[in-house]
This record gives sequence, structure tokens and C-alpha cells, in this order.
Amino acid sequence: MRRWVLFVAARIRQGGRRVGGSFVPILQSAVAAAIAYVIAEQVFGRPAPLFAPIAAWVCLGFKADRVPRKVAELGVGATAGVLIGEFFAAWLDVGWWQVGLALLVGALLGRFLDRGDLTTIQGGVNAVVVVSMSWLTSVTGGVTGRWVEALVGAGVALVVAALLPRNPTARPRRYARSTLTEYATLLGVVGRGLRAGDVQLLADARGQRRAVAELMVDWEETLTTAREVVAINPTLRRYRPEVAELSRVFRLLQRTQRASYLLARQGLAMTEEVGPMPEVGEALMEVSTALNSLAGAVGHWNRPVRARAILLAVARTAAPSEVEGGDWRPVALLSLLRAVVVDLLQVTGLSRAQARDALADTWGRPFEDRDAELTPGESDDDASPLWG
Repeated sequence: MRRWVLFVAARIRQGGRRVGGSFVPILQSAVAAAIAYVIAEQVFGRPAPLFAPIAAWVCLGFKADRVPRKVAELGVGATAGVLIGEFFAAWLDVGWWQVGLALLVGALLGRFLDRGDLTTIQGGVNAVVVVSMSWLTSVTGGVTGRWVEALVGAGVALVVAALLPRNPTARPRRYARSTLTEYATLLGVVGRGLRAGDVQLLADARGQRRAVAELMVDWEETLTTAREVVAINPTLRRYRPEVAELSRVFRLLQRTQRASYLLARQGLAMTEEVGPMPEVGEALMEVSTALNSLAGAVGHWNRPVRARAILLAVARTAAPSEVEGGDWRPVALLSLLRAVVVDLLQVTGLSRAQARDALADTWGRPFEDRDAELTPGESDDDASPLWG
């Protein structure tokens, strides 16, 4: 039960952050939809121009990092789909085969007009919608009606996407901050469980792990969009180093999650066997504090000085040789914790070698661990070009 409470609480926090982050883009889309309605009605004389605001909303959506090309793809697909749908509704009866044929023709036309997936999807969807709403043809007067409204809505959306100032790194930084905050909560729960020997609390951490994993997926999607935006828009070249650093932080956090999840699972099993392990629990609580500080630094895009200092202090004191009692279990968990600390020190900007040198009980053995997925000459084990 407590596990689900943790998970639901994390989902509520995430939902609140999503609403806060999407309020302005949705407001912009709503204003654009209203403007499209007015233009279609007053300038083009369209009665009840339903498809103008629909097209504007579909093209702009609820995200701030709008790519003009994608907006154009949606606009072309929506207009072509409405035109095909009106043609079918005007000249053919409405039935199952007409809907299927309209979808086929609309999607193929979208595929012909543009290589983007969004154009094809919108072409098929809007063709089906218009055929199914064929009663509108009595108001619009045939095939020269609703497609004009869709074109107006798409045009307004394209102007908004092209002219509104935008920061392509705002959403990735927001998701980075949310992920780091939830990750800090996870390590804090595990730390308290190890310190008190609370098996149930350690088991409850699985709900928090699910919340972190979901946020990582959302964060990766925003990074993909940001990379596309800065790659195709020359006016946003100045953001490329920031996007590259956020991508580095993401990859390193993926790496450290593997060790921390293993630590949580092993910690649960070992606590059931021997009870509290306060040395590891206290160290994890310090790492959780560092992660909260790191989340704030990344969110405001400041050098994570405090987070690095806390992690360096943990690295210097997390010495397996200092564990009392001779039990191998705390030593094993402390070794996993040291791996987490090294990865997080790299998130703060240090190289792999610098992070390992900060560890207690390290005798300078050479280290080599290149990431095979990176391009030749590039490695996350190097110091950050911005924060190193």
C-alpha cells in the first residue's frame, strides 16, 4: 500500500509540473485558434469556421518547442485531408467503404505532398472526419468550403511558430530538474530504509523507481526535439552546447540509475538478513541532498558547485575499509554507492578520472570505459566543456 502511495504522490507531482510547463503554450494555441476563427469568418466569409481553430490547435499543440517544419507538415496534412473528405462527402454517399477509401486517398495524398509522418497521419484523419460529418456540406456549399478554414488555421499556426520567441532547452531543463528531484527522493527513501533497517520502506522504493523511469522517457523525448530544433534552425545555434550538455547529463544519469537500482534491490535483501546498515544509509542521504542541489542548478542552468562539494565529501568518506564489524554486506553496498557517486560527479562536470581520484581507498589504477554508442573521439568520460 505504501508503495502505491509513493507512486501516486510522484505522479501527482509530475502532473502538476506538466500543467505548469504547458500552460503558456496551451494559452498561445488557444489565442491562435481564436484568431484563426476570426480570420476565416471575417476575411473569408466562412460561416461557423469549425476547422480553422481545429487546424490551429492540431498544428501548434501544447509544447513550447514547436518546430516550424512539423507545424507545416501538420498544416499541409490537415488541409489536404479536409479537401479530400469534402470531395468524397459531396460526390459519394457516406458508408463504411467511403470512409476507408477517403482514408486511403487522404493518407496517400499526404505521403505524396511531404515525406513527414505527420502530413500522412493528418491527411487520413481529417479525410475521415469530414466524410463522417458530411452534413456540413449543406452549410459550406461543396468542396470549396472547409479546406479553406483548415488552410487559414494552419497558416496562423505557422506564423505563430515562426515568430514567437522560444528557448529550445527550457523543456529539457525542466524535465531534467524533475527527474533529478524524483531521483533524489528515491535515494532518500532507500537511505532512510537502510539507516533504520526498514524492510517495508525499502520495498516501497519500487514505486518511486517507476516514477523516475517514466520521467526519463519524457526527458529523452524533449531532448530529441531540442536536438532537431537547434540542428535545423540557424538562429538557435547558440543553444547547441547547452543541448549537448543536457544530453551528456541524461546519458550519465542513465548509467548511474543502473547501479542505484541494483543498490536498492540488494539493500532490501541484505536488510532482511542483517538489519540496519547506517553507514550506507547516511551516505545515501547525503547523495540525495546533493541530487536536490543538482536539480536546482540544472533547472536554473548554474554551475553545480554545492552538489559537487557534497558528492566529493561523500566520495572521500565512503571507504569500504572503514566499515566496522567485518560484514561483507555493507562493504558490497558501499561499493555500489561509490559507483553512483562517481557517475554523479561526472554529471557535475568532472571527468571519469577526476571523479575516481576523489574516492577514498583508490590507488590510482588506470581506468578505461568508453561508451560504444558515442561517435569516435567523443566520450562522456571526459570533463564537461561547460562545467568541467
